[in-house]
Amino acid sequence: MSVEERRAHLIEAAIGLAEKKGVAGVTTRDVAQAAGVSLGVVHYCFENKDALMTELVKALSMELRDSVDANETVWQNVESGKEALQKLVRGGLELMWLNIEATPERQLLTYETTTYALREGEQTPKKLAIAREQYAFNDSTLADVLDHARDATATEWSVSLETLSRFTLNVIDGVVLRWLVDNDSEAVRAQLDLLSEMLAGYAK
Repeated sequence: MSVEERRAHLIEAAIGLAEKKGVAGVTTRDVAQAAGVSLGVVHYCFENKDALMTELVKALSMELRDSVDANETVWQNVESGKEALQKLVRGGLELMWLNIEATPERQLLTYETTTYALREGEQTPKKLAIAREQYAFNDSTLADVLDHARDATATEWSVSLETLSRFTLNVIDGVVLRWLVDNDSEAVRAQLDLLSEMLAGYAK
C-alpha cells in the first residue's frame, strides 16, 4: 500500500473501533491490531491518537459531502427562482439524509468525537482543535452546496453564506441527534421540508 492507502485503511479501522467502544476507548495499539499492522506503522502514518482522530473526523465529514456530490441528477434541469432554489436545497438535504439514515453508528460517532474533543480540550488545547476543524469543514461543505444552489437557480442570498451555512449545520445537528434518540425518519423529513422553506426565505 502507498502511505495514503495505508492511512485510509487505518482511519477505517479506527472508525470501526470507535463505533463499537467510543472514541475515548480507542488506542493506537487497538487500531494497529484491528488493521493487522504493527504499532510502528500507525505511528509512522499518524503522529499520535489526536492526529488520527482529526483525520477520522475529516473522513466522516467527507462521507456526508460526497453523498451530495455523488448524485448529479439533483443538479440537472434546474430552473431559476426561489421556488427552484427551495426544491434544489431540499433535494440536496435528502441525499445527505439518506446517507445519515443508513449509517446511525457513524452519526453517533460524530457527536462522540465532538464531546471527546471538548472534554479533553481543557487539558490539551490541541484536542479542542479536532472539534473546531470538524465544524469548520462541515460549515465549508454546506456553504459550497448553498452557493452551488444559488448559482444554479440564478438567485442571491440576503444574508452571508457563512451565517447561512452555520445556521443550516446547527439545525441538521439537532435533527440528527433527535433522530438518534427517537428513530423517527418521517419527522426528520418534515423538518427538512421546513428547513428548505426557511432557507429559501433568505433568497431573492
